Amino acid sequence: MTPSEAFYPGSYTPAAGTFVCDCAEAHTWRIDVEGHLFPPFPAACTGRAWRSAVPSAHPEPAPATTRTREAPRP
Repeated sequence: MTPSEAFYPGSYTPAAGTFVCDCAEAHTWRIDVEGHLFPPFPAACTGRAWRSAVPSAHPEPAPATTRTREAPRP
């Protein structure tokens, strides 16, 4: 997904992330899960499409780490 790809209200979101409309106001919309529908634009918005605000809008989380306790010193 690149910032130049256009997504339209009512189409399915390709991935989680932050999306911005292409009007001068740059309204934003955040989605946590892919597969939801893009919403309609806010009232008085002149936008025509939603675009990804960040190229890698939702990177993979870092792997979990396990902390171990140090043994008590004698």
